[in-house]
Amino acid sequence: MTDLRTRFHQIIAQQNWLWWLVGLALALRLFHLGAWSFWHDEALTILLAQKPIADLIAITATDVHPPLYFLLVKLFLLLGQSEFIVRLPSALSSVGAILMVYLIGRDLFDEKVGLTSAFMMTLSPIQLFYAQEARMYTLLLLLTGFCGWAFSRALPDNHPRWWGVFVLAAMLASYTAYFSFPIFLAMGLYLLLVDRRRERLLSFVLSMGLVAVLYLPWLSVFFSQTRSVLASYWIETPHLLSLLTTLSGFFVGVSLPAFWVAVALVVTLFVVFAILNNARHALMSGNIHRQALLWLLFWMLVPLLGTYLVSLVRPIFQLRTVLTASLPLYLLVGWGLIHVPRPRLNQALFVPVLAVMGISLVNYYFNPAYAKPPWDEAAAYVREHAQADEVTLHPSEGSYLPFWVYNPAMEQILLPGDPKIARINAPSQAIVAAVTAPKQELALAAQGRDRVWLVLGLDQAIDYQLAQKDYFDNHYRLLEETQVGGIYILKYATDK
Repeated sequence: MTDLRTRFHQIIAQQNWLWWLVGLALALRLFHLGAWSFWHDEALTILLAQKPIADLIAITATDVHPPLYFLLVKLFLLLGQSEFIVRLPSALSSVGAILMVYLIGRDLFDEKVGLTSAFMMTLSPIQLFYAQEARMYTLLLLLTGFCGWAFSRALPDNHPRWWGVFVLAAMLASYTAYFSFPIFLAMGLYLLLVDRRRERLLSFVLSMGLVAVLYLPWLSVFFSQTRSVLASYWIETPHLLSLLTTLSGFFVGVSLPAFWVAVALVVTLFVVFAILNNARHALMSGNIHRQALLWLLFWMLVPLLGTYLVSLVRPIFQLRTVLTASLPLYLLVGWGLIHVPRPRLNQALFVPVLAVMGISLVNYYFNPAYAKPPWDEAAAYVREHAQADEVTLHPSEGSYLPFWVYNPAMEQILLPGDPKIARINAPSQAIVAAVTAPKQELALAAQGRDRVWLVLGLDQAIDYQLAQKDYFDNHYRLLEETQVGGIYILKYATDK
C-alpha cells in the first residue's frame, strides 16, 4: 500500500512538472506574439487565407505548399486579422509539438527523458521564432510529432487503433507540407532494416497505402509543384558545414551575432557528438534502449541527409525545410542527459548550450537588430500622408505584400522587379499575382498620376531597388523622403 501511495505521488509530481512546462511554453510563445509587423511570407499567408475556399485551394496549387495550414488560418481570421490572432495557430501548434515530444520521450524511455526533451524544445529560440510566425512550420512539427508518437505506440503490439491514428496524422501532415515525406521514408527504412517484423512492415505499408488514397485529390498538384521547384528555385546549394550549423541552429536559433554563432556551434556540437558517441556505445552493447535509439537516429538523419543530398542536385536545404529533424534530436539529447553511464559529464557540457540559448532568447525578444521590419508603421505613414488619388509603387514583393495587407484601401502596384529573382523563383511570382494583382511596367503604373509613392525595403534585391530609385530621381521630382525603421519612403511628382 505504501509503494502504491508513493507511486501515485510520483505521478502527480511528474504531471505537475508537465503542466508547468506547458504553461512556460505557452507564456513564451504568447509573449510579444503581436509585437512585430507581418513580413512578406506572413502577408502572403493572410492574402491567401482571405480568399474563398475554392479559390484558396486553386491558388495554393500554384505555390509550393499544400493547403491545410492556410485553411486553418482562414478559420482564425473569423476572430480578426491582428498579428496576434493570425500567428496564434503557430503558437498553439508549437505547444502541441512540445507535448508530442514529451509523450514520445515518455513512451520510448521514461518521464524524465520526456520532460527534459520537451524542456529543450520549450526554450529553443528557433522553435519560438517559428511559433511566432504565420507560416506552417510548427503545425508540421505538431503533426509529424503526432505521426512519430502513433508509430511508436503502434509497433509494440501492432494494434490497428494506433495505425488508424497514424493514418490520420500522416494524412494531415502530408496536406500541410511536403517536408513530412522524409519521415515516412525513415519509418519504412527502420522497419525494413532494424525492426524486421513482417507484420509491422505490412501494417505500415497498408497504412501508407491508405494515406496515398486519401492524398489522391492532391497528387497531380504535388507532381506539378515538384516540377516547378526542379525547374527554378532560389535556395543556394548547401555546404557540408550547413549540416553542422543546422544542428546548432535547432538549439540556438538565428538571433546571435557572428561571434556567438561560432561559440554556439562549438558548444552545441560538443554535446551532440558526445551523446551520439554514447548512443553508439549503447547500440554496440545491446542496451535496452537500442531499438528506440535507432528509431530516433533514422528519424533525425533521413530528413537531414536526404534533403542535403537532394540539394546537391536541386537546392531545397534550409533550416526550416529540415526542422522536423529537431524533434528526434531533442529526444536523443534528452536521453543522453539522463540514461548514460556518466550523465553529469553531458549535463555539464549542456550548461554552455543553455547559456547561449538564453542569450539568443534575449536578443530575439528585445534586441532591435533582430526585429522584423516595421511594415505596419511604414504603411501607416503613407496612409496618413497620401492623397486619395495617389498610388504606392513597389519594386520588390518584400514591401508590396505587407502594404497590401496594411493598406488595403490604397492602390498598390508591383513593378516588374529584379529579373534575376523572377528567373529563380517562378512559383512565388505566380502566387503573388494570384492573391493580389499582376505587375505593371513603370510607365503604365505612373500614367495619369501627378504624385506617386515609392517604397524600398532593402532586405532583398538591394542593387536592383537602388537602381529603381536612381531612375525615379532622374525622371521625376522628389517631394519627400523619409525612413521608417530602415524602410525608405519617397514621394515624387511626375511632372519633372
